[in-house]
Amino acid sequence: MSTAFTLQAATPDTLADIHALHSDPVEAARRLTVTQERVRAGQLDPARFLLLRAGGAVLGVCFVGPNARVPLFPTYRADTPAGALTAFLRELRRRVSDTPDRQLLLDDTLVTPRPEEAVQAGWVPDSQQVIYRTDLRGRPHAPDPDVTPVHPDDPGIPEALRDLGHPDWEAAEGWTLHALRREGQVLALGATGPGGRPGEAGLGLIGVRPAQRGRGYGARLHAHLLGVAAQTFAAHTGGTDAGNHAMRRTFERSGSVLLSTQQYYRQR
Repeated sequence: MSTAFTLQAATPDTLADIHALHSDPVEAARRLTVTQERVRAGQLDPARFLLLRAGGAVLGVCFVGPNARVPLFPTYRADTPAGALTAFLRELRRRVSDTPDRQLLLDDTLVTPRPEEAVQAGWVPDSQQVIYRTDLRGRPHAPDPDVTPVHPDDPGIPEALRDLGHPDWEAAEGWTLHALRREGQVLALGATGPGGRPGEAGLGLIGVRPAQRGRGYGARLHAHLLGVAAQTFAAHTGGTDAGNHAMRRTFERSGSVLLSTQQYYRQR
């Protein structure tokens, strides 16, 4: 492949290039139609897409949206030359330099992570997350007798939340807080409610109190929360730090399947 490349913003005439790297041509065509409609309606500025090209082929694409809290999710071909990829990632960093908290995210379901080029482009490795998916359909609901729904102001709950580093925790709409207790003592807290996608549950294992860790309470609470979620939702997608082996074992014991590994980078 030629090492000559260009970096350009998309235009109304190059909208097809935005979806050129999608593996499914039918889905790419559907997305192109949606993109064209949004551009015509003034809902989407094509110049927010950065395109990496070489020899007439699209090698990389990334949307640089206005929300600084949303990481950049680039896609690029696995055979992209190192110099071209470094320039692509460096230009993305330049475009968000006025929002220093903006992160870069390399998801191994979208790209082959290339940390050398990311670092060369000025990005700094920050964290690595693993994402799991749990199929809740047909999952038996066997309630844990020590787990009950609670309110954040119930006796013992505020102290437990402080212990776990969440003194100001509040339930989002539709969410319920649950506590695992033994002999009246709150040992662990978690919550469940609607997730970010239709039909998916959200689940937050707030944690096991420090003095009670290593006794299986987190796994018990997690299993209970999945059972509660299974009464309403079809699936749950959640993640943890790649180095959190205890939580990873909890996911695996629950029948969760590893979906992806995500590498996060921050700006210098």
